[in-house]
Amino acid sequence: MTALGINTLVYLSDLANGVPQSTLLPRIADLGAGLAEVRREYIVGADGIDADVEFDRIAAARKAGGLDLFYSVPEVITTEGAANPELATYFAEAKRMGAKNVKLNQGDVKDVSADVLHGIDALAAEYGVSVTIENDQTPENGTFVCTASSLENIKDAGSAIGYTFDLGNWLWRDEDPDAAFAALHGFITVFHLKNANGARKREDLATTMLDDGVIDWRELVAQLGDDVPVFLEFPIPADRVAEQFDIVRAALA
Repeated sequence: MTALGINTLVYLSDLANGVPQSTLLPRIADLGAGLAEVRREYIVGADGIDADVEFDRIAAARKAGGLDLFYSVPEVITTEGAANPELATYFAEAKRMGAKNVKLNQGDVKDVSADVLHGIDALAAEYGVSVTIENDQTPENGTFVCTASSLENIKDAGSAIGYTFDLGNWLWRDEDPDAAFAALHGFITVFHLKNANGARKREDLATTMLDDGVIDWRELVAQLGDDVPVFLEFPIPADRVAEQFDIVRAALA
């Protein structure tokens, strides 16, 4: 059965109020989730958060809840044709927390050499983590053309770098999520699930509860392999988190 998890963006109102992610992990475990994804921007440099303490508290909460942990880092994997020089820092943070995967933005990975990609593979292996890139909402890292080119370069190099497919983000780049899924299905190693209202103007776009949006997400998640974990990754009111989680759990059953 496909593993189902929660990205802490689900609890955006708590994060915005300075609630540490380490205190959110028990809630995720209590839902019956086996996976959680924490976000670096709410650890390092976040108001009121001592990152050094929080890394260890997240590690303890992960262990106590029996959670497999993923780590979202809003930085590029490569820049100016080379690996981001901070990758070792991110991977060390992941290892300290017990995270198994680190997600990064694409950067210029579509243009880098195979040697650069193999170097990233080796560094990730040294820290015991896997790595994925994602289609985000930016013109630099979120268009279909850019994402497809990045993934083809990774494939041609024989790199182990995987792909976090974000279903809802395509709408922010005026792309078709269904067409993107059909074309990139074979590359997907992690799936971020969100829906949106489909507004024509980007400034009017907003995430919705899963069954209130324009994307037929059930049809797509049914096509995922059992080895592709699914994460809810959109803000949800506190009194609806369990409902949204259970809707997806039922769809994956």
